[in-house]
Amino acid sequence: MLKTYLILFYSIISLIFFTSCEVSRRDQTPFTELCNHIMGPEFESRDFGIKAMHKTRETLERFLAMPHTMLDVQAKTSLMDCLELYKNVINHLNLSKKHTNAADVRRWLIAAVVNHQTCLNGFKHSNLLRLFEDMLVELEASNSHSPTIHNHGFVQLSEGCAIQANFVVAQDGSGDFSTVTEAIEAAENQRRIVTNRLVIYVKAGIYKENIYIKNSMTNLMLYGDGIDATVITNDKNIFDGLLTSNTATVQVWGQGFVAHGITFENTAGPEKQQAIALLSASDQSIFYKCSFKGNQDTLCLLQNRQFLRECDIYGTIDFIFGDASAVLQNCNIYVRTPLPGTQNTITAQGRIDPSSNTGFVIENSRVMPAPDSSLVDGLAMTYLGRPWRDYSRVVYIKCDLDNVINPAGWLPFRGDSAFGKVYYAEYMNTGQSADTGGRIKWPGYHVLTTEEAEQFSVRLFLTGESWIPETGVPFSSDI
Repeated sequence: MLKTYLILFYSIISLIFFTSCEVSRRDQTPFTELCNHIMGPEFESRDFGIKAMHKTRETLERFLAMPHTMLDVQAKTSLMDCLELYKNVINHLNLSKKHTNAADVRRWLIAAVVNHQTCLNGFKHSNLLRLFEDMLVELEASNSHSPTIHNHGFVQLSEGCAIQANFVVAQDGSGDFSTVTEAIEAAENQRRIVTNRLVIYVKAGIYKENIYIKNSMTNLMLYGDGIDATVITNDKNIFDGLLTSNTATVQVWGQGFVAHGITFENTAGPEKQQAIALLSASDQSIFYKCSFKGNQDTLCLLQNRQFLRECDIYGTIDFIFGDASAVLQNCNIYVRTPLPGTQNTITAQGRIDPSSNTGFVIENSRVMPAPDSSLVDGLAMTYLGRPWRDYSRVVYIKCDLDNVINPAGWLPFRGDSAFGKVYYAEYMNTGQSADTGGRIKWPGYHVLTTEEAEQFSVRLFLTGESWIPETGVPFSSDI
């Protein structure tokens, strides 16, 4: 039974590599030898990979329904999470098949690889992981018929017009539903017959829920009554036995998601370790005048293009993390008091490929102690970031850095970082901690010129002029 499990699992694992195989054959990224071994040098068809992915996922689902006397609870939970991640992979592969824009295709392929890595992360504490890795190069993909997954296009949200809600959520009974979950389920049913944007208005109140917005739920907008008025909250955390991704109060996977005037919160506390308030993997997603409250791992910007404007983000360790292409513009970053003997790290960006266009750009924002923190001026326990993966990339542009940042600015990840591979940069920051004279001397650290900084503008880094204006959300296109 265990051998069957390993074969089925790594059938689907090996198939994800065909995304990086396509990239490696064009750009000579580091996967060429492995790709040729798995797929064979004659591999050319993206259709082959999509069909095989469907087939192995269906087989794996049937396998999961059987008795699992040899699998512990953690392994089975991780496997279920992988199924959801690979459904997202299939969507990305179909998108890449139907579009000719090279930049978009590359983003979707990279997002597929990120999902694969996220799946593997679920097994990092399992003794099965090394067996999985050893079997990876021994398995070959299978080819079979699979159904087509349809992609819904992005539909314009009229700029300057009053927002007409499709559904209203209110705890006092004055709306269509009393929970956000019920409204999203209704939106999913309506999505089957309409493709235009659906709007859910969530009235003021504290909603203790766990929200999961599926890949199929595209072009959804959650509209609240403002920060700390409309609050979606929970307290799930890894200390109580959950995987990090499953701690998220809200998960968003559907393309084109917009949130306005909502607080996303995880109240687990620093002693509970990783506890996500919001996880977003939505391409072309926007968060406007929202708040994200937590401690460790507050905001997971997992993948794809994401834009945050005038948002508040609270946390302690790695509280903005993931591998998205994200710009945080005109935001407030609030550093909370960490546990004794620990330090704060604002970002933990996870770029795994030197040719990837992912990274975090924090622009025209302010970094400061949270109002409820006990941090004092001159207490140097906070860092701008640390590299979660070797090619981590974070840029601070025209930010106001209060006197909480260690003069070194950046911190190794558990003492083992690729200092020449990371890309950490600053440009025209101000405030008491903005002096770069005492910063780390890593080869991967840069003080940018104006021309270099412009490459991280919303216009160039996110191609934001092609999709943000449709939402009516304000943004600065250039640095």
